[in-house]
Parts: sequence; C-alpha cells; structure tokens
Amino acid sequence: MLNGELRSKVDQVWNAFWAGGIANPLEVIEQITYLLFMRGLDDIQTREENKANTLGRPLERVIFPKGVYRKDRHGKDVTYEQLRWSRLKNADPARMFELTAEHVFTFLREMGEDGTAHAEHMSGARFTIPTPGLLARVVDMLAEIPLEDRDTKGDLYEYMLSKIASAGQNGQFRTPRHIIRLMVELTAPTPNDTICDPASGTCGFLVVAGEYLRDNHKGLFRDTELNKHFHNSMFHGYDFDQTMLRIGSMNMQLHGVEAADIRYRDSLAQEHGDDAGAYSLILANPPFSGSLDYETTAADLLSIVKTKKTELLFMALFLKLLKPGGRAAVIVPSGILENDGSAFEKIRRNLVENFEICAIISLPHSTFKPYASVATSIIIFKNTGRTKNVLFFKIENDGFGSGADRREIPGSEIPSVIEQFKAHQLGNNIDKTKKTRSVDVDEIVGSRYDLSPAFYLSGYEYPKNVQTAAIGELFDVAIGNLPASQEEMGEFPFITSGSEIKKSEVFAWTGPAIVIPTVSSTGHGHASIKNIHYVEGKFSAATITAVLTPKRGVEILVKYVYYFLITHKDEVLVPQMRGATNVTLSLDRLKRIQVPVFNGKEEQASRIEALEIESQEIQRYETLRSAHQATFTQLLTKFRSEI
Repeated sequence: MLNGELRSKVDQVWNAFWAGGIANPLEVIEQITYLLFMRGLDDIQTREENKANTLGRPLERVIFPKGVYRKDRHGKDVTYEQLRWSRLKNADPARMFELTAEHVFTFLREMGEDGTAHAEHMSGARFTIPTPGLLARVVDMLAEIPLEDRDTKGDLYEYMLSKIASAGQNGQFRTPRHIIRLMVELTAPTPNDTICDPASGTCGFLVVAGEYLRDNHKGLFRDTELNKHFHNSMFHGYDFDQTMLRIGSMNMQLHGVEAADIRYRDSLAQEHGDDAGAYSLILANPPFSGSLDYETTAADLLSIVKTKKTELLFMALFLKLLKPGGRAAVIVPSGILENDGSAFEKIRRNLVENFEICAIISLPHSTFKPYASVATSIIIFKNTGRTKNVLFFKIENDGFGSGADRREIPGSEIPSVIEQFKAHQLGNNIDKTKKTRSVDVDEIVGSRYDLSPAFYLSGYEYPKNVQTAAIGELFDVAIGNLPASQEEMGEFPFITSGSEIKKSEVFAWTGPAIVIPTVSSTGHGHASIKNIHYVEGKFSAATITAVLTPKRGVEILVKYVYYFLITHKDEVLVPQMRGATNVTLSLDRLKRIQVPVFNGKEEQASRIEALEIESQEIQRYETLRSAHQATFTQLLTKFRSEI
C-alpha cells in the first residue's frame, strides 16, 4: 500500500493537472504513463550498462546510442544521452519542457518500430502537459518514487487508476479490485496457464492473476521455462482503445511482467482462427451495452449465436477462445442469465449442455458505483463437458457500502463464498440457504435453462407429497384492459398496482379473480410486488396488471390461490420478474408458476379459513404498528420543536 505522503503527492499532481486544464483522468494517467515509460527505458539501459561493465563485453541491448539524435530549434545538437530520464529530470523546467515536447515524444513514437507490443502502443504518443512548471512537478514526484520496488510502483499506478471516476464508452466500467481478486481466487491460476482478457482495458485481471502466481507459486521464477512463460507468453489482453492499451501495457510492466501480449484487437469484429481454443484461463468483464451490425461482426461468433447484442457476442467469444479443459470467470449482466429472448436462451443452453458451469455469483447492485447501479453476476465455467450441478450464491455485502463513495464496511460475505466454492469443488455438500444453493442440471433444464440466482435462491419449498399445478393450467391469464392513468369515474372497480381500488365506467371481467402487478413497484433494476388483489363481481384492471380468472371445469377455490400468492409473493412471484432497468413479470412466466393443489374444495376451504384468521391477525398488527408509528412521529416532532 502507498503511504500517506506518497498519496498526498499524487493528489497534488492530480490537482495541478486539473488546474492546468487537463481534467480528463485518462489523459492525466496517459501523460504520466509516457514519463514512466521513459524512466523505465533509462533503467533498462542502466542495467545493461552495469551488466556489460561487470562482464567486460558490449551492450546486448542499446536504447540510447551514443551520439547526436537531432538538432533543436536553436540549431544545437540534442544527444540521445539528453533524452534519458536520469539527465532529463535534472534539467531546468524550460529546457526539460522543450526537450520533452520536441524530442522525447518524437523518440517514443519512433520506438514503435522496434517490434515490442508496448513500444507499438507508444507510436501514437502525444505530449499535452501545458506548462514547464507542471511538467517539473510531475517529474519531481515520479523521481521520488522507488520504482525498483515492484509493489510500490504497482500500487502507485493502481492508485492513479482508482481516480478514473467516469464510465468509458459502450458500457465499460472499471472492475473493483476486490471483485477481481475473488474471481482470480476461485479460478486459481497455475504457472502453466495461458491467460486472456479479451476486453482488457487497464489489465486489472491480468495484473491480479500475476500477483496471485507470485504469492502462491514462488518457485516458478526458479524454473527457466516457467519464468520465460510468465514474462513472455502467459498474459494476453485485447482492446480497441489505444489509450487503454498504453495504460494496460504500462500497468503490466509496472507489476513486473516484462513482455505481456497487450495488443489492438476488435474482439467482436475479427475472426478468431488464430486463437480459438488457445487459452486455459479467461478472466473478463466485457462491455454490457451496445450492439453491432451483422456485417461488422465476426462470422465465427455469429455461428454460435446470431445476435447484434455485444453481451451475447462476448459470451460466444469466451466459448470460442477457451481451451478444452480450461476455465473462465466472467462478469455478465442479468439479462444473460434470465432474458427470455431466443438468442439468450440459446447461449445458456450451449453453456449448460456443452460446458460445465461451476457457479453463478450474484453481485450487489452497487458493485459498479459510482459508474452505474446494475444487476450483474459472475459465471464460472469449464470446458470439460456437460454441466452437472451449479452452485448459486447471492452476495449482499461485498465489504463495501452501497453509497457512491463505496466505503469499506465490516461483514463481507466474499470469504464465505470462496470457502464454500472450494468445498463444493472437492465434492462436499453445501447447505441450502437463502444465499447459497446447489442446483442439479435437470432442474435447470426443466426451467428452460433459466440461470437467474434470484429464481433458484427464492427460498420457497413446496410441501412434500402435495400435488402442484401451473397457474396457466388453472386460470385464464390476460393483461388488464385500461391504462393505469385512466380517469377515475363510473361504478365498476378498477384495479391497478396500487393498494387503493379506483372506479371505471366499463368492466371486462366478472370475478372471482386475482389481479397481480406485472411491473415492479420499486425503482431502477429492483424486483418487488407490493399488492395483489382478490376481486368478486364485475371489474376492470390496468394494463400493468395480469388478471387470473378460473378455467371452466377446474376445481379450484380462487381465494385459496390468492392467499397462497399473497403469502409467498416474494418467494414465488418476485423471483420470476426480469429486466435490468424496467423489471416486469411476463405472462408466460406467470403461467408457469406452480401452486399447491390440495384435494378438493373442502380441503382448500379449511386452509382459506386458517389463512384468513392469520391474515386478520397480521392486519391487526399492521394497524397497531401504524398507530404507534404515528404517535411516535407526533411526539418526536413536539420534542424537536421544544429544544
């Protein structure tokens, strides 16, 4: 971890950039990246010179040759030696600025021809620091940091990356470090792995995978071949944003990986014949939003799933790239797991039938704050054949609060998830709770390949030895007939999603019937149902509700089903709601919901009687609670007015 003094210096430089007119955090990091690269080049040459002097032989690699690089604006010679960090940092601010703007960055761009991926990323280098004074402050700050210490320079860069407080284009969000560590811990990289992130961004996943290997496989650096593999052929990252490529490549270098393969690639547009089945471990958090034209999408991905949606195309890409026997941990939006569209179901079917899904971990909505509040999950799967059973988790506390600042809080459930996942992988039974459950593949196939954690973790267990029937077998199900904003007038009850019953001039149904809201009663991305209505007589209903009327010839007491649904709505109805922003309950899903069917109307009537007594008790309690709450509020208001 960086100490407070070093953090303070970074903050001061950051503020200086801001005051100097550079407000884009990515541009700030990019400018610092160029200077770090220059310092790194000087360090490499210094090591080569020391090695050559010790061994008494010529330099094996020359970055800064002897002699003149070119002439400056005054006609004076500028030597390669003057471009070295060790010389540049001691120049006066005006000379430092002139050399950097007119010669150092030209030198960096020319280095793009030396063949290394990192140098290629520098071919588009632009110098945008506006004043000699700001440049001198940045150089002084970087000069004081002990970059020979891998942990310190890595922490420095991570601290700067944490300052990126705005979302990238096309739904790109920086993945929180603790979530990356969770995914790496669960996939446990080995020294023989070949690791890929096809949407690498700042290379956070690859960096943490490297740290995991350093901590858990220290012996790999004593093995010549494994050491060479680690530095040259283990890590692969693709991105089509040149700024991200520069930042990601520098991030890998500063974390001690000498020649990671970080390169330009439009992962969804280019064919993958050269790396299909090439990677034993895939770690990724691809863009969630956006769409492509079929003409610009790789044909080999469209052969897996024909779609324009980028989240589905990235899933197809992961399946394409994963080596037989390999494993992956990727973050996906909720739609991948639960959307009823044919393309979504096809990709889930492919995952279940041709790959082994190990676990699906639901993350808190606040995971990606301050960028967005979205429903996401981690899928962990292997290319080892058909799925057997899936371990579902729901994380509510990831160790950080739900506010935009995401402050650290106690009680993180992540250690428990890691422990239970590893136990499950060893074949141990996992106790079912409201946050954890192991689900057999036959149940998943029977649920039309639904992979929603909320669905399997609903908590409701149907009574044993009691027959069940689908709502669609017992009831005719239809959408309401009037807009919810309908002007209130007339003699017939008009049922909406609210608790109060309005009036209408027309009616569409004659009860008994059940009216269920089809749109969530709470905000963005959250599923909930507050009110369900039992109706007798003639009535109308809003188009944001579903109306259940008993089928002819079906022996069922409507009020019994109503009490079952109102009692278990959070366990039976709400988990069937779908949508990332506008959360709704489709008629198709509603029809598939099972209800217990006890023998005959007499048995149902006796249960209704017991449920009504219980309901009256609950209502009496709610009335008392409301009265007490009102009294308390009045007393509190009076107390505040008197102090």
